[in-house]
Amino acid sequence: MHPADINAALQKAKKSQAAIARSLVVSHNAVSLVIHNRTKSTRIAKAISRATGISIHKLWPGRYAKDDELKNAA
Repeated sequence: MHPADINAALQKAKKSQAAIARSLVVSHNAVSLVIHNRTKSTRIAKAISRATGISIHKLWPGRYAKDDELKNAA
């Protein structure tokens, strides 16, 4: 998904990058970097997913392993 679409989804959900950052005790920049696909953080991606109600696989196709794939890799 394009970063602008992710930000729009956050806005529709009445959430902000800053609120997500505060809830996870990370910097606003860390959240922005994940949204812009410049770094990977499953924890931040899941928080964005919960806030928007959109799966991380739809937000970042192919970027994060599905839970089933993680279990099979172990």
